[in-house]
Amino acid sequence: MNRFSSPVVMLALLLCFLLGAYSSATAAYPAPKEIEQTLKELADRNKNDATLIELARTPGDRPVHLLELGAKNANLPAIMVVANMEGDSPMGSSAALDLARLLLTDWKDELAVHRWYIIPCGNPDGYARYFERPLTGSTVNDSPFNADKDDATDEDGPDDLNGDGYITKMRQVHPEGNWVEVADNPILMRKVDRKKGEVGKYRLYEEGIDNDGDGRINEDGPGGVNPGHNFPHNFRHFTETDGPWSASENESQAILRYCFDHPEIAMAVTFGRSNSLKSVPESNRRAEAGGSKFKLPKRWARRMGIDPEKEFAMSELLPMARDFTGYKELTEDMLLQWLDAGAKVNPDKNDIGYWKEISERFNDFLKENDLDGKALDAPGFSNGSFEEWAYYQYGVPSFSLNFWTLPEPEKAQEEKKTDDSTLTLDQLEKMSAEEVIALGEEKIAAFLKTQNAPAQYTAAMVIKGLEGGMITPRRMAEMMRKSGKDDEGGADEKDEALFSFNPDAFVAWQEYNHPTLGKVEIGGMIPTSDHTPPFDTAAERISKQLPFLKNLASLLPRLVIKKVELTRRSSGVWFVETWIGNEGFLPYPTHQGKRCQRPAPAVVTISGKPADFLEGRPRQPLGLLEGSGGVEKLSWLLRARDGSNVTIKVSSFSAGSDEKVVSLKEAN
Repeated sequence: MNRFSSPVVMLALLLCFLLGAYSSATAAYPAPKEIEQTLKELADRNKNDATLIELARTPGDRPVHLLELGAKNANLPAIMVVANMEGDSPMGSSAALDLARLLLTDWKDELAVHRWYIIPCGNPDGYARYFERPLTGSTVNDSPFNADKDDATDEDGPDDLNGDGYITKMRQVHPEGNWVEVADNPILMRKVDRKKGEVGKYRLYEEGIDNDGDGRINEDGPGGVNPGHNFPHNFRHFTETDGPWSASENESQAILRYCFDHPEIAMAVTFGRSNSLKSVPESNRRAEAGGSKFKLPKRWARRMGIDPEKEFAMSELLPMARDFTGYKELTEDMLLQWLDAGAKVNPDKNDIGYWKEISERFNDFLKENDLDGKALDAPGFSNGSFEEWAYYQYGVPSFSLNFWTLPEPEKAQEEKKTDDSTLTLDQLEKMSAEEVIALGEEKIAAFLKTQNAPAQYTAAMVIKGLEGGMITPRRMAEMMRKSGKDDEGGADEKDEALFSFNPDAFVAWQEYNHPTLGKVEIGGMIPTSDHTPPFDTAAERISKQLPFLKNLASLLPRLVIKKVELTRRSSGVWFVETWIGNEGFLPYPTHQGKRCQRPAPAVVTISGKPADFLEGRPRQPLGLLEGSGGVEKLSWLLRARDGSNVTIKVSSFSAGSDEKVVSLKEAN
């Protein structure tokens, strides 16, 4: 607990809260109460097009609201927008409110085509902490949680020892220290690499004291669970913040229930910290084994001269795969992903092409709007996130958008400049595997040398890995960037970028006499400042990027009856053929949706009185229809009276419907 109680200190704290440097970055972001008020006003002013629903109450007794936009009871595909699930993304909440305003004003025509379901804040408890002082960076809800497994709960939270309104870091000179100051910027810290002969100086702690006397500092703060990590797909068990089990929280439960109750949801969009529009999610994440025996994919079994029906243990498969690919560093995790075994953790390869095209369009859109400046990569999907669940288990296209990432420091950009003949990491990540292979061993070897790649990584190995699908150019670039972050004593890439963007985001180190540690220094990065810019920066970037959401909605699948042909086979007997087409860009369902059997397939029906079915069924489900003109043909042989009508109809929950009435007398 904060032990400062004198009037002078209390006044200082109040001034820090009202006038501190960080307040300018947060003053205009909407707090949970402001979000609630804005939603109520929008619903009250637009009763025909807006309905406000309270999905759940949080452990802190705050409402999780959803705003339904569009004509009530309209049979239209819907886009689900969920913002700020992790509680530390105020830009996401602001963008969601701005999107709702646009849809009810300038974009009102969009509501005649799609419905929009918007949750401006999926984690109100965690977001409320963003406006509390001291600012901790905590994102958990108010559900009590005994993190240190003692006899008390939430008893050892952070303490603002220097009274500046932020919980930063403490550093202590100690022989066990693993940290040192960055040579050219002592306010930044970096971890030493003892394998390079580097000697540490400081131990780092979170700012605070040992309130419960158990020898640990700040190990059991207030709350809770982060609902943004509590969804079923790829949920992590046995953590301190993700929950005791998936969907254990009111917030995540309510969102899941709403999605299952609304099968018309055709797309999910998440406003948070990741950005799968700018960069397609990586396709080489770890897969978990679904059994002890595995079959090789048929195409590889044939090439290796192996019976495709024969099963192998992993201990047998791994050396076979290494010999076949020539990639000696192949691991079990990589092989499991290649075998497509266990729970799906990588986007379906057949969906990736659509995703890449959308990503290219988004990056072109950023360039057209002068938003393509060099920036750090956004973090990937979190474990147990809504955006992953929506794609992998709910089966719909799912995209995320963060609106802003720290600009890359000019120094880093200068270091990347090379002569025109040298391949850069930026160029590499935009290339296909075939384009990299075409460079040849000599050029690839020269590139590896300029990137200081370890000696065991040869050009031949890279080519084998690309040919076998074990690695992608984008993943190569990502790994090389990460491996070079701490070269020559540099700071963490994110710290350097943040200091370059906003030096005031760091508190200078100040001496403090700690009650148990003795002499320490308090300072470091202000929580959340690495992913939350000042509001004026945020507002401009939000307003420029939201229009892409309208473009994105236009890419949804749209099923139509393309053509109907009639042929008289004999008196009163008709052969009917129809072609059902998908005029949208995206497939229906996604290929991952086909795997997880969601959403429900589109159905074609044919009806008429009187009509007897000699061949074909009156109700037939469709298979997967690729985007941009994918078709499926169906046919029936009917006995019906000359001149009678039959109605052919295609219906789906989330890809539209169409019907045609055909008169059997039209056939000759």
